[in-house]
Amino acid sequence: MSEAAVPALRFPELGGAWKKATLGDLCDKPKYGMNAAAVAFDGRAKYIRITDIDEQSRAFTPNPLTSPDCGYDPSYKLKVGDIVFARTGASTGKSYIYVETDGELYFAGFLIRFHVKYAVPAFVYAQTLRRDYRKWVGIFSMRSGQPGINAEEYSTFGFSTPTLPEQQKIADFLGAVDARVGLLRRRRDALRAYKKGMMQRLFSQELRFTKPDGSPFPDWQEKRLGDFCDCLSGYPVPGDQISETPTNCVLLRGVNITEGRIRHSNEMDRFLGCDFSGLERFLLENGDVVIGMDGSKVGKNVAIISGDDVGSFLIQRVARLRSDGINSLNFVYHHIVADSFRKYVDIVNTSSGIPHISLKQIRDFPISMPHPEEQQKIADTLTALDAKIDAVTAQIDAMLRFKKGLLQQMFV
Repeated sequence: MSEAAVPALRFPELGGAWKKATLGDLCDKPKYGMNAAAVAFDGRAKYIRITDIDEQSRAFTPNPLTSPDCGYDPSYKLKVGDIVFARTGASTGKSYIYVETDGELYFAGFLIRFHVKYAVPAFVYAQTLRRDYRKWVGIFSMRSGQPGINAEEYSTFGFSTPTLPEQQKIADFLGAVDARVGLLRRRRDALRAYKKGMMQRLFSQELRFTKPDGSPFPDWQEKRLGDFCDCLSGYPVPGDQISETPTNCVLLRGVNITEGRIRHSNEMDRFLGCDFSGLERFLLENGDVVIGMDGSKVGKNVAIISGDDVGSFLIQRVARLRSDGINSLNFVYHHIVADSFRKYVDIVNTSSGIPHISLKQIRDFPISMPHPEEQQKIADTLTALDAKIDAVTAQIDAMLRFKKGLLQQMFV
């Protein structure tokens, strides 16, 4: 092993130069996974495939939990110190480190196992989360035209290593960050589950609000969305009028709508034809609700316009709902993101091609509407829960940014 530089951020009590090594130097001979079909979980043997490794957390998150159909071959059973790598397809480079709490786990054929023998496993695994590793994967995986890295190639992946005590300190520190992120994710999952249960109780009218004097609100009325919302589909912007050149008009597309938020890439598409004479109705206002009308997430990609997104230009394949000034669009938004609208989309979407919902079908969506004051109480309750979920999400994002910085500064 040759000597390497030292990292920018280091524990003060530790010193000495880092040394270069490869994955093959630090591990036993790699092994390819078992070529077995996945069957229903048998109560004992768990099966890990590429799709069972979460894209963000890299945790074992099977959905559903399965078992291999060929018994319990101990040579394919993961143990402490094992790291598996995806060897083919778009997920090439994805990694997972075995933890005992995941139970009796056998790895599938499109994974390669490396057992770390001469280093701290968690330190080696952390290398696979770094930007340098992603660059390495990008280069190696495309050399044959199809994404893929074999065991021999993985063995050549090189990085710098300190002494075992320093490796352990780094691994423990990053592990503490991961534990905090895990705790926050569980808290967010609990809040989301609570909100889902609350929505079911509210929209089924199992739980009702009362007037300030304690008297009941009137019965809910069955309506269609188009009865009380101004529904509009976006303007068909010509392709030659879309550019990344900054203008005063940002386009809002279906791909920008996800998880109740508007998300833009760093370079946002813009509409060059900025003479809005006669097109003012396509400019989005604060409080408008937007719904993506095409794609695999049709019926799920819904958001409320606010902040910097006010003034965006609505384009084709996105619908906009605007309040009639009496009913609460915030209530409508929460009703739409509930299961009833998704089920409605599944029913009306009869096309065998790309999933789609038309503006007429959106207008025709049947919705039970309470008195406007009760609408507001329901909307305020659910919005408050959203605020709590968003606050935890912000904490998770901050911790992940912190970890990303550590991965750059604590390694060479």
